[in-house]
Amino acid sequence: MGTTDTMTCVIATIVIIAITIWLVNLRTHHEKLFEHRLQFSPIQKIILFTATIFFIISYVLNGNIDALVGIYHSSWHVTLIVTTVAISAGFLEEYLTRGYLFNLCQRLLNHYHVTTYPLLIASLFNSLIFGSLHLMNYFLGGQGLTATLQQVFYATCMGLLFSAFRIATNTIYIGAILHFLLDWQLSITQGAAGVSDWLGIIIIFLPMALFSLLFIMTVDQQVKKQHLYLIQQ
Repeated sequence: MGTTDTMTCVIATIVIIAITIWLVNLRTHHEKLFEHRLQFSPIQKIILFTATIFFIISYVLNGNIDALVGIYHSSWHVTLIVTTVAISAGFLEEYLTRGYLFNLCQRLLNHYHVTTYPLLIASLFNSLIFGSLHLMNYFLGGQGLTATLQQVFYATCMGLLFSAFRIATNTIYIGAILHFLLDWQLSITQGAAGVSDWLGIIIIFLPMALFSLLFIMTVDQQVKKQHLYLIQQ
């Protein structure tokens, strides 16, 4: 890809991301679930911090530190392409899943007057869809079935963590930045992923998902107990 083509793709990507964020913000009251960020108990902070620790572990074991070194030593052309792809993946996926799909589930719950654990249901809804979308790598991308199923599993777990961040920060862009950092590596442009050890994946991502779910459930209970109100989406 030549320089002109690369710059055209970068500009087009930026425009698409900007339009997506604008449209999602229109639907989601500028990303807010609550009028103001909630105040969390020490236990809730510990739970979310623990889930974050597993994210950091996954970041290191995924080779992201070495990937940053690789990007640093790459040409500006490769760096620009990798960065553009990672930003588009991080921001578009987060605003469409933790933004639009989260909001869609909220509207469905409001329509059917479901008031029991609405944040938990919305988080599971968008995370399961987010994880399942990775099946396209098998059906359309020629990736192996085992590697794809592993992606579905850890993407679902990661989606729950990003949902917890969305709830905790009352915004989407924090999760989008973390998603970008996770994808920011040279391998993002190199096609199909390889097979990893299932035990290692489960040890890292299952606790991440469970702590994220626990945090979200406590926030649901907090909202109900303190008679707080979710912004009507």
